[in-house]
Amino acid sequence: MAQNDMHVVMYKILAYLYACMKDGEKPGSNKYSAAFLGINQPYWSNIMAELANRRLIKGVTVSSTSDGDFIHVGDIRITMEGVEFLMENSMMAKAKEFLMGIKVAVPFV
Repeated sequence: MAQNDMHVVMYKILAYLYACMKDGEKPGSNKYSAAFLGINQPYWSNIMAELANRRLIKGVTVSSTSDGDFIHVGDIRITMEGVEFLMENSMMAKAKEFLMGIKVAVPFV
């Protein structure tokens, strides 16, 4: 597994949004941006579209065009389905284990 694997990136986004929700803080877009996550913009768009389409997050609008998905982020937050996915999905558990194993500085893990 690598830091830019889809499940790892999804875990980082969901874990951050969950930590914000628990702390009563508004998520900062700089903490889940493509640049912050170290991935390219089209890959980030695909991941955000997947999270939104699976109803794991709210506040994200996905518009599909011939050039790909356009992502508009408004009042982003994790859903109950997102929390359950984060806690119960085996790939999310592997992503968390990977991040903890390489000691990545992720304060919300």
